[in-house]
Amino acid sequence: MSTHKSIFTAKSGAQAASKTAARKLAGQAGSANIAAVAKGHGANKVASPQAVYTAREQRLRSERSLFSVLLVQGGLTSDMEVVKLVHNRLPVSVIDRLLAEGVTKQEIGLIAPPRTLAHRRANAERLTVEESDRAVRLARVVAQTESVFGNKDKAMNWLRQPMKRFEGETPIEMLATDVGSRLVEEALVQIDEGFFA
Repeated sequence: MSTHKSIFTAKSGAQAASKTAARKLAGQAGSANIAAVAKGHGANKVASPQAVYTAREQRLRSERSLFSVLLVQGGLTSDMEVVKLVHNRLPVSVIDRLLAEGVTKQEIGLIAPPRTLAHRRANAERLTVEESDRAVRLARVVAQTESVFGNKDKAMNWLRQPMKRFEGETPIEMLATDVGSRLVEEALVQIDEGFFA
C-alpha cells in the first residue's frame, strides 16, 4: 500500500514537473512567435494572442502620441488634461498642426469658419471652448484613423470617402456633431478588429 502511495506521489510530481516545463516552453514559443512576427517571418503561422495584444497596444500608443502632438507641442498624459485644455481654450496653432497632418482648410471649417479663425489669429486670440472641443474631436479622429490604417494618406482618403453606412456622407463630414464622430470612431474600431466598414 505504501509502495502504491509512493508511486502515485512520484507520478504526480513528474506530471507537475512536466506541466511546468510545458508552460515554460509555451512561454518561450510565444516569445519566439512574437519575435518571428516582428521580423516578418512565419507569415503562415497564426500570431499568438500576446502578439496581437502587443500590436494593438502599439497602435493605441501611436494614436495617443499623435493626438497629443496635434493638440500641444508637449505630451498629454490623461483625458483630464484634454478636458482642461478645452476649458482653457486651445491656441490657434492647433489649426496649423492639423493642416500639417493633412486636414484641408475646408475641413478645418468644422472647427470654425475661415474668417473667424483669421480674426482669432490676427488678434492672437485663443479658440472658444466650443471651437476647442471641435478641434479635439477632429484631432482625435485623425489620430485614430492614422493609427488604424498605419498611413496618413490612406487615413485621409478613408475620411474623405462617402459611405453607405453614413447615408452617403464622408466620415469627416460626420464630425460636425459629437454623435456623428462617435459613429466614425465606432466604424474605425470595427475596421481595427477585422470587420468591414
